[in-house]
Amino acid sequence: MSTTATLAVAEAVGPRWRAEPYRILFPLGGLLAWAGVLHWLLLATGATDEYRSTFHAITQIQGLMTCFATGFLFTFIPRRTGGEPARAWQIAVAVVAPVATTAFAWFELWVPSQACWVALILVVMGFAFSRARRSKSRGAFPPGFLWVPGTLAGSLAAAVVAGIGGASGGDRMWLHDVGRSFIQQGLFTGLVLGIGSLLLPVLAYGKPPAPPRRGVAVAAHAAAILAFMASFPVEWQLDLRAGFAMRAAITTGVLCAAGLWRRPTMPGLHRTLAWLSAWCLPMSALVVTAFPGYRRAGLHVAFIGCFALAALSVSVHVALTHAGRAKLLEQRPWQVAGFALLLAAALGFRFALDLDPVHFNRWLGCAAACFLSATVVWALLVVPRLTEGPPPPRDYGARSASSSGPMPVTEMSRRWSLTV
Repeated sequence: MSTTATLAVAEAVGPRWRAEPYRILFPLGGLLAWAGVLHWLLLATGATDEYRSTFHAITQIQGLMTCFATGFLFTFIPRRTGGEPARAWQIAVAVVAPVATTAFAWFELWVPSQACWVALILVVMGFAFSRARRSKSRGAFPPGFLWVPGTLAGSLAAAVVAGIGGASGGDRMWLHDVGRSFIQQGLFTGLVLGIGSLLLPVLAYGKPPAPPRRGVAVAAHAAAILAFMASFPVEWQLDLRAGFAMRAAITTGVLCAAGLWRRPTMPGLHRTLAWLSAWCLPMSALVVTAFPGYRRAGLHVAFIGCFALAALSVSVHVALTHAGRAKLLEQRPWQVAGFALLLAAALGFRFALDLDPVHFNRWLGCAAACFLSATVVWALLVVPRLTEGPPPPRDYGARSASSSGPMPVTEMSRRWSLTV
């Protein structure tokens, strides 16, 4: 590669906080987890009498999970495409928007709350599209990654639909329910499926997914995304069980198509947890299909068993590989086992809340305490590593500057396993 190209790449990479925004956004997500769950603990102990279920849902999905997803995408996509890292203003939006979304939700200012979140989704979409479009590696993303832009776009449409339904009221209120449900469930289901189809085969088996017949695979995933989106109006207008059965079938099919029906073979507890978290998606839908009277409890199989567990497990992989501690990932750190057990306990107590509503406060408090404790245990492992590691690589954009060919599979696997 020429000297000019090398300098261009080095200038594009910039400082560590731009090249590796997860170092800012992961701990912010952990703090927002406390913002979204602490009030449940206060309610259970009698310190407050405010029941803020909408605030809780917004903060967990549009605060906590959005921070983890944005931190991952802002770090991973430039490395995968050889593109420019996130700009300072994009990272600023990624930091400010979830906090503003949470703060406005606390004061029940729903319109500005959702406007902040929509602004962030637009920034993430623009960031991802521009890097993917400029990538010269034809195999940068497998067809399954289509779920990421598909559900990001779907979440924008869902926000509009929810707003129209909420403003209209009456017989159009179901539109609000459809839009809200897609934002709370559909967006991160799509992100797990899309990112998982790319990342989980590497984490679980040490190799990237096998290249499919691209045209056929893209068409199949596009059809699956449309059917997945259709399941939400089916749930609210036709039959709840039918909607969730559709989601169970679709998520199972996507995971199997990615080759994730086998147990992980790579060493490292966090890899097994990430794999298990993905399978909590169809499990959650199946629970609601079988027991529609326990819809909220079944949904928490996805919220806690999938979304939260995936965020903590994958963030451990990202933080430790970037800190130069990849060997630790082949072991079973007590912190990883600890947050997994605490999340499992939180899920169990959340089920107890619906099964034994007479002792509502007891089970709510136990679930909240376990969930918050899981974030503390996670932080003990991850936060000290956020300042560790060598400077960000100055050549991860070099390939796109010098070659238009796809990255060899062996090199792709090595880079993914070391620098995801």
